[in-house]
Amino acid sequence: MATRKPTITKSHCNRCGRQTNHRVLGARSFSESFYVDGYGDTYSSDRYELVECAGCENVSMRHVSYFEASDDTSVTIYPPPVARRRPQWLLSLSAPLKLLMTQVYAALDANSRALAVMGSRAVVDMVLVDQVGDSGGFGEKLKAAENAGVISKKNREVLAAALEAGNAAAHRGHQPSNGDVNAVLDIVENLLQAVYQLDSLAERLKLNTPKRPRK
Repeated sequence: MATRKPTITKSHCNRCGRQTNHRVLGARSFSESFYVDGYGDTYSSDRYELVECAGCENVSMRHVSYFEASDDTSVTIYPPPVARRRPQWLLSLSAPLKLLMTQVYAALDANSRALAVMGSRAVVDMVLVDQVGDSGGFGEKLKAAENAGVISKKNREVLAAALEAGNAAAHRGHQPSNGDVNAVLDIVENLLQAVYQLDSLAERLKLNTPKRPRK
């Protein structure tokens, strides 16, 4: 007997970070008829699909809801689509930093861009306090971090730009674009990895690299 060819649909894949072809592993559909004042008899339907990315094999669930009276279709995906992929090293951060960064990403997923940059500003402040203490305002902390060798002069200028974006969102009602938010997160992730990750990665690389043979 011939094997049944799986149904293919388009859906967002969080692992691939884009819309890809998905195989429908299973589906259940439900519909309901009812009467709406001013319209008459109508119906709604719900379809639940367990889908698997045809590329990376990541599994998710889609809920397709349809309302006949308004001819409106909505699609909900679980887990929800992420706007930015989380770096793997995020799990190794301290609990307060990890929690705050998780909230920053959640704000970005919900398109709350101002909240995302305000949270990013708070993350930078936490890192600076952890490294050089609570030594005044952001300008003083950045200068202290540069003097202590935690960041370079160029890093200080870049971080100042990210902090100003957060200040504008917090105090002047600024609504940054998606590109601006991702630029801020590039800067913040770079700071976190440089301060908390690169030393241990370099040490591991030294241990795993064969020494040059003696002549």
